Amino acid sequence: MATQKDKITLYMFRNAFSTLVIAFVSFMISLISYYECSFVEAVQRLFLVNIYTTLYFLLLWLLDYMIFEISKIIYDTYESILTYKLCLILCIIAVIIYCVPMMDLFQWNFIFLCLFIALRQVKQLWIHKKRP
Repeated sequence: MATQKDKITLYMFRNAFSTLVIAFVSFMISLISYYECSFVEAVQRLFLVNIYTTLYFLLLWLLDYMIFEISKIIYDTYESILTYKLCLILCIIAVIIYCVPMMDLFQWNFIFLCLFIALRQVKQLWIHKKRP
């Protein structure tokens, strides 16, 4: 039987892994686009060619994780007044970010992060609705 501490650890690991995937996919899209290379070469460029690129990737991942955790804290604090409108607003922000000219790494990263936060909030609203 899993204890509460084990559940929290698993939950935090799942969130960290999800934000890692978001940062990785964003970096892969950016590197493939910039260097016009294959996926394998982009992975090599990310992890083997330059330590600064790897550190930049890790910093972006930590930023994503912090933004996600802050959004969870805000959602849990104001859970009673939040509705699906906030999820719609996050999706609109993702579309606006797609239209705004900026470095494609940040563009894709924040689009995926907004959508991930919106999905998490939809899940929480759905679970909250199922509870009596």
